[in-house]
Amino acid sequence: PPGRVPKPPFWGVRHLAPHDLPLAEIARFLNKRALFRGQWGFKKGKTPEAEYRALLLREAEPVLKDLLARGEALLAPRVAYGYFPVAREGEALLAFAPEGEILARVSFPVSEKGLSIARYHLPRFGPVLEGVRDWMPKGALEAGARDVAVFFVVTVGDRGLREAKRLLEAGRYQDYLFIHGFVVEMAEALAEYWHKRLREEWGIASQDATEVEKLFQKHYQGARYAPGYPAWPDLEAQKTLEDLLDWGKIGIKLTEDFQLVPEASTSGIAVHHPEARYFST
Repeated sequence: PPGRVPKPPFWGVRHLAPHDLPLAEIARFLNKRALFRGQWGFKKGKTPEAEYRALLLREAEPVLKDLLARGEALLAPRVAYGYFPVAREGEALLAFAPEGEILARVSFPVSEKGLSIARYHLPRFGPVLEGVRDWMPKGALEAGARDVAVFFVVTVGDRGLREAKRLLEAGRYQDYLFIHGFVVEMAEALAEYWHKRLREEWGIASQDATEVEKLFQKHYQGARYAPGYPAWPDLEAQKTLEDLLDWGKIGIKLTEDFQLVPEASTSGIAVHHPEARYFST
């Protein structure tokens, strides 16, 4: 088990609007490597490093600068997130209301090596770690809560995606590629930025790397996991998160096959356990 359970700054859900989420701060967490190479197709191949950097400086960086200058016309960041008392029960994680009501039961698969998101949390009715009784709501404690987790969803809205679609329909394929890739990677930048903010709020940011590039490689305490990804392949869990976070209030919907709308959105759970890492089931 972890040596301590960090006290959350509040219980329940909050919704944040664009004025709470400065684009300049979010842009600091933009993964340029993923954008330039993965989304925009500026492959390095066998190009010498200096020559490749000159290429990016000449052809990629000016496009990015222009898109960032158009930020508010393309991006409308919003966040819904909440801290909940939780406990592991079998291979599921229970989320409680402060009064003790079970708000959600989320089941997680177990990898061949015995890893699961649920197992990064303390068991229901297990020992209470030092200090937790001082701040854990009495009702949740009596119902078996022993730990804390954060559920969240972030989106940059659909403005940029609508513009990208317009360009595609007009046959402006390169412009489409630039805007679509930019919007998708800014959604991921918002997720990185918000996870950083969560760690700061939660008081577990002391292990964070000072360089943003190292944060992309998980140089920090804990982890964030999203439905549909290797450690949590169950997309139907999106419905549980929707109910917990009431994310319709920030304009997010689910399709019949549990995809997020707008597309440039990411949901998940943030875990504080120091040994939490990414894995495949």
